[in-house]
Amino acid sequence: MIVYRLVRSIYKDDFSGHGAFLYGGRWNSKGVPAVYCSECISLAALEIVVNYSKGSVSLLPSYHLLEIEIPDNMVLELDFSALKKSWQRDTEYSQYIGDQFLQSNAAIALKVSSAVIPEESNFLLNPHHKHFGDISVKRSRAYDLDHRLF
Repeated sequence: MIVYRLVRSIYKDDFSGHGAFLYGGRWNSKGVPAVYCSECISLAALEIVVNYSKGSVSLLPSYHLLEIEIPDNMVLELDFSALKKSWQRDTEYSQYIGDQFLQSNAAIALKVSSAVIPEESNFLLNPHHKHFGDISVKRSRAYDLDHRLF
């Protein structure tokens, strides 16, 4: 399975989950490492846009797009229909679900719904899983985001 990770260029080689550990995310609490990816490049870009701290667009950082391969048999899928109706507005709820997955070490990745576009998916990767080294970066390249998005 191929997934995409759009990150600031200075972090293009960092798969530790340290950023998510420090700040938390939609599917993980502070103190729990995780690596986020998306099923398509456009969703990865949209996730950057909705989480972008407002500042000068002229100072927009440089980004890298990573194409990552995850073994299909190491991905679990969260049943979207099992989520409560207001899950997109309840970050503690989604963090609890993600934290449980990460701490269980059940798989390398959990396929989850995007809060921005619930019909599309993001992937929560567990950097502490014993087979995390089985993922591979197939391609990494500089990627400019269109300033009109901001």
